[in-house]
Amino acid sequence: MRRLQVVLGHLKGQPDSGWEPQAAPCLSSHPQASAADVVVVHGRRTAIGRAGRGGFKDTTPDELLSAVMTAVLRDVKLRPEQLGDICVVTSQRLCLCLLSTDSVHQGYRQWPA
Repeated sequence: MRRLQVVLGHLKGQPDSGWEPQAAPCLSSHPQASAADVVVVHGRRTAIGRAGRGGFKDTTPDELLSAVMTAVLRDVKLRPEQLGDICVVTSQRLCLCLLSTDSVHQGYRQWPA
């Protein structure tokens, strides 16, 4: 019920009185950040094509992302189990459930929320 009140407050454009942001616990199984943590920034692109036409007409977005993530891991010489959080940016709309599906294909323990 509280969630519904918060959403309705967003629609009204006025904050719900008495509500304050609260910290949410991190559900990651990884230890807290340390000086030994590494951030990898790497980019890859899929081939350009039009939706529903050409060589990729029967290829789903999660298949393309799986190929890209496999190539990135190969480029940076990492195993999936060495990764914590992953951020993927796309120039087209892509359903998060497909990203979650890809995390299972690649063997990642958890897809960040």
